[in-house]
Amino acid sequence: MRSVHIRWLLAGVLVITVGLWTAGTARAQVRVTILGGIIGGGPYLQAAGLGQIMSEHMGGVVQGTVQATPGLGANALRLAGGLGDIAVVVSTDGFLVLRRQAPYAEAKKFPLQMYPTVPAQYVHFIVKQSSGITKFSDLTGKRINVLTRGSLADQLGTRLLEVLRIRPSRVYHYPHGEAASALQNDEVDVVAAGGIAPAYNEVSLRHPVRVLSFTDEEVALLRERMPQVPVAEADFSASYRGAAKARVLAPWAVMAARHDLDPNLVYQITKTVYANFATVVKIYKEAEGMTNRTVLQTQYPLHLGALRYYQEAGLRIPPQMLPPADLPK
Repeated sequence: MRSVHIRWLLAGVLVITVGLWTAGTARAQVRVTILGGIIGGGPYLQAAGLGQIMSEHMGGVVQGTVQATPGLGANALRLAGGLGDIAVVVSTDGFLVLRRQAPYAEAKKFPLQMYPTVPAQYVHFIVKQSSGITKFSDLTGKRINVLTRGSLADQLGTRLLEVLRIRPSRVYHYPHGEAASALQNDEVDVVAAGGIAPAYNEVSLRHPVRVLSFTDEEVALLRERMPQVPVAEADFSASYRGAAKARVLAPWAVMAARHDLDPNLVYQITKTVYANFATVVKIYKEAEGMTNRTVLQTQYPLHLGALRYYQEAGLRIPPQMLPPADLPK
C-alpha cells in the first residue's frame, strides 16, 4: 500500500513523504532537501513540483523537503555551505560558486545542473496602469519593492536601478504576498519580481498592470554595465492582465544538485522529472513547453548523473556544459 503525506512545517517548509510497504515492511528512504526560494514565486513552485514528482513517481524511496529561503542568492549560499542537496540557482550565482569567487570563496559544495527552470527568471518591474508610470525614467522619486534581501529581484533589480541612475524615494523588501497587497493598495508604486509570480496576476485582475520595457539606449547601457545578465523580450500578457511584451533582464535559473550527490540518484531524478513534467505545469503553468533540449540554452555545467540522461536522450552536450574536472570528490 502506498501513502502520501504532505505537511507544512513552520515558515515555508513543505515535507513530502512517500512510504511503500510490502508485507508490512517499509523500504529505506533517501532524504533530499530542496531549496526553493521565496514562497509563492516561480522557483519555489517549481521546487514544490519536483517534490511532488519524487513522492508520486520514484518508487516510494525518496523523501523531499522543500524549504523556503529569502531568495535564489540565499539558495546558492546555502547549497555552497552544505545546507541543502538540491536548489534553484541562478546561473550567474552558480558560476561564482564554481569559480570560488566572493561571496563563495569558502564553498564546500558546488551546484551542477539537473535541468533548467522555465521560463528564464525574468527580472521585471510591474506597475498599475493607473499609476501613469510608463518607462524606467519615471521611477525616480517612486516607492519601489525589490523583494526580500538576497533575492534575485533584490540583487539584479537594485543593480539595474544604479546602472539606470534611478533614485527611488524609498526601497522596500516585502515578499511576494505582501508586495502584491502593497501594490494593490497604493502603498508602493512598483514591484520588481524575479520570475513570474501568481500574486501579481491576482492584482492585475482588479487593476490592469504594465511591465516596464527597456529602451534601446537602456539595453545598450545594461549590456555594457551588466554583461553577464542577458536581456530578452518576453510576452507577459498571459501572466498579468493588461501587460504586453517587454524587454527585461532574463538570467536562467537551474535546478542544481550539489556536485557530490549520488550520480545514480541525480540520473533517476532528472529522468523522472522529464517523464512527469506535467506535474510541475499543474503547479506553475508558466513552466509549460520545456523539453530536454531547453537545457542547451542555459550553457551551465551539468551534474554527472544528469549528463548521463541527456546523452542517452541523444543530445550533443557542448564542452562548456560538462561537469568541471577540478571539483573535490
